[in-house]
Amino acid sequence: MAAIPELKRKTCTYSFHREPLTSLVELSNLVTGCNQKAFDEQYGDILTLLKMVVDPVPLQTLLQFYDPELRCFTFQDYQLAPTLEEYSILMNVRIRYQVPFLDVPKEVDFRVVAKALHLSIKEVSDNWKPSGDVVGLPLKYLVRMAKEEAKKGNWEAFNAQLSIMIYGVVLFPSMPNFVDLAAITIFIGGNPVPTLLADTYYAIHSRHGKGGAIRCCLQLLLKWFLSFLPTSGPFVDTQSTHKWTQRIMSLTSYDIKWQAYRFYVRNVIMSCGGFCNVPLIGTKGCVNYNPVLSLRQLGFVMSERPLDVEIAESVYFEKRSDPARLEKMGKAWESIGVKDGSVLGKKFAIVMPAYIEWVKDRVETLLLPYDRMEPLQEQPPLIHSENVPAEYYKRALMENRQLKEKEQNIQMQLYKAKTDKLNLAHKLKDAQGEDASRLRTKANYQKKIRDLEKQLRDKDVQLKKEVDLRHASESQLRGEVVELRKQLKEKPTPLPECSECDLLIDQCQYLKTLIPGGRRS
Repeated sequence: MAAIPELKRKTCTYSFHREPLTSLVELSNLVTGCNQKAFDEQYGDILTLLKMVVDPVPLQTLLQFYDPELRCFTFQDYQLAPTLEEYSILMNVRIRYQVPFLDVPKEVDFRVVAKALHLSIKEVSDNWKPSGDVVGLPLKYLVRMAKEEAKKGNWEAFNAQLSIMIYGVVLFPSMPNFVDLAAITIFIGGNPVPTLLADTYYAIHSRHGKGGAIRCCLQLLLKWFLSFLPTSGPFVDTQSTHKWTQRIMSLTSYDIKWQAYRFYVRNVIMSCGGFCNVPLIGTKGCVNYNPVLSLRQLGFVMSERPLDVEIAESVYFEKRSDPARLEKMGKAWESIGVKDGSVLGKKFAIVMPAYIEWVKDRVETLLLPYDRMEPLQEQPPLIHSENVPAEYYKRALMENRQLKEKEQNIQMQLYKAKTDKLNLAHKLKDAQGEDASRLRTKANYQKKIRDLEKQLRDKDVQLKKEVDLRHASESQLRGEVVELRKQLKEKPTPLPECSECDLLIDQCQYLKTLIPGGRRS
């Protein structure tokens, strides 16, 4: 794979804030069976994000392609930009068509917080603390309360407390080991997707060209990016020999996965109020994004270049700097502009030459951050739309894409089958280990029973010997009684048969006193 030298734009070094999640992962392992189903239905697929390992290299590479003017990632012949709909599907949390999170309340209502977290008002107020410039609850306290609820088997309270910790540490990170009021407010509101996307764009946009720490839900951003990349073939095969930058620069629009869940999207939020694009309100700041650039990601046809008004910067500011504008954005979300297939057209997930040429022109202006690389795999022959009727051109592109998607789906199924086989092998090994442990336990138990039975048999023998000795003593005493009575030359009174040695001894001693000078040992 050869590099093609050319002019490149400057790259930046980013760092990614990642808190230790061991305590939360341990708690999440308690969510099993029916309780896990109830958890996922209520809070979405946030446990997957919690357990996801964040590899900084793909994120570092992705951020070099950020196009600040267009609010997207511009590659050599295609563009990618995270959308509300994609984040909703990746999290399995629906978007509510309502005004999203605007800001934290000026006064905290401990009753509302306590009810949402299944805690008492006194517990919340006693543990409410400041941390930096925010207020909220320490993670250590919430972990302790969740463990207590798990011991009680109160899974409804446990699920709520685990979820708010994931909100505060993974989805909306603010201060280390702390769940702030913003995360709690969003959790109570039940509409996290718009704020998550806002934090993603704001964090990337505010650090572009400067580098530094990116603070947002890194797990979700990485999951979104990886969903487009090939899962088999040369891209995967060369991971040990080529850098991420080289592998990404070798990809073309043909290699990107445009299918999967994106075909299930029917309605797309395209604008809000008087904004021609979508203004996003995050926990720290506000920024707009341009859904028109992401239509192919959602399965629709990109027929031509977007209008300037659809991609113009409309919002970017720190929330505290402009309360009036923040209020205006909130009112804009009261009128959400949604478009469906009747407006956006059929779902072919293809692009027209006019759009491709526009992207290439944009690359010439923006420049790419790395040298171009030879494609990893053979590219399909280019079909020019002006040479064939538009209907056949679209159909050919669609069929070609469907074949590619079918191949990728089969590869994914194969990969899943291999993964399932590996998991089953691990489970079988664990089960065999458990069986061996149970057998050892059973053998130990049976040995203990045999030991007890032997002890009982030995005890029986000992008791039998003691009884025989007692009977012999009784017989000897009876003989002595008879002998003593003969010495008294009296007709002996028949004694009742008695097995009690003490009675015989008493009678023997009494008879001895009746014999003159008679004392026998």
